[in-house]
Amino acid sequence: IMWQSSRRDSMSSAITIKTKPTTRRTSISFNKLTPVEIPSVLSIEEQNSDYPWSQGQFATSIENSNNLCYCLSLNDKTIGYLIAMMVMDTADILNIGIDPDLQRKGYATGLLNHLIEELGKRNIREIFLEVRVGNKSAIRFYKKQGFEEISVRKNYYTKNSKNQSQREDGILMSIKIPSTEIKNVL
Repeated sequence: IMWQSSRRDSMSSAITIKTKPTTRRTSISFNKLTPVEIPSVLSIEEQNSDYPWSQGQFATSIENSNNLCYCLSLNDKTIGYLIAMMVMDTADILNIGIDPDLQRKGYATGLLNHLIEELGKRNIREIFLEVRVGNKSAIRFYKKQGFEEISVRKNYYTKNSKNQSQREDGILMSIKIPSTEIKNVL
């Protein structure tokens, strides 16, 4: 504690207290997505997407043995998810989402890095994804992560579930996964 007196007016004074910054413990974990998390994941999905997946789509994805399905928890609360399908030596990201109140804080990057680490262990060498042309924030995110646009799929997405004739292009993007193999050089 430091006491300071003003020279102009001997009646006024200020007290300056130096304190240590306080931090709260946070617990972040990546877990296998199970049916128990579907209600939380569905809520995030519905907040994030004009074209949300259904409960059945999440359940089917979790049941598929070719899929890697993860949830991200912050202090035991599900705040994000990622679903990817492995095909030979590649994987496709099918869906990814973060609680809207916690976006742009690095959580999606953490999920993506977790996926890349897990895919590397399985000798997967490339990840693909499709994103709507109109989803500019997702496109910026993927480019920032190192994904590159490789083609456009004309009329890939239905623009409006009530009017199936309205279509939107999809951008196909990919990223190479560096090899994690340890080579024995003699």
